[in-house]
Amino acid sequence: MVKYIRTKGGEKNTKSGTRWTKDELRLVFSTYLKIQGKGIHEHNPQVHHIADVVGRTVRSVEAQLLMFRSLEKHGNYSYGNMNKLCKEIWDDYLNGKWKIDE
Repeated sequence: MVKYIRTKGGEKNTKSGTRWTKDELRLVFSTYLKIQGKGIHEHNPQVHHIADVVGRTVRSVEAQLLMFRSLEKHGNYSYGNMNKLCKEIWDDYLNGKWKIDE
C-alpha cells in the first residue's frame, strides 16, 4: 500500500485550479476501466501512478474516478458539479464512439 499523508487545506500542484483536458480524463477513464471501478482511494498505487502521469494531485484523480463510478452506477454525481467532459467520455464509451486501448 502506498503511504499517503493528507495535507491540511488540500494538496496543491502546478495544475491546481486548472480545468481538466479531455486527454487527461481519457487516461483517468482508462485507469477506471482497468481497476473495474474498485479500489478508488488515495492509497491505491494505480491512482498514484495516473496522478503522476497527468500531473494532478492524487485526490483530484480520485474525484474524477468517483465521477466515472457514479456515472456507471447512477448516471449522476452526488458530490457536486459533474465534469461535462466526464459525461461526454462516458457517453462516447457507451455508444462505441471511443474505445480504450488495452
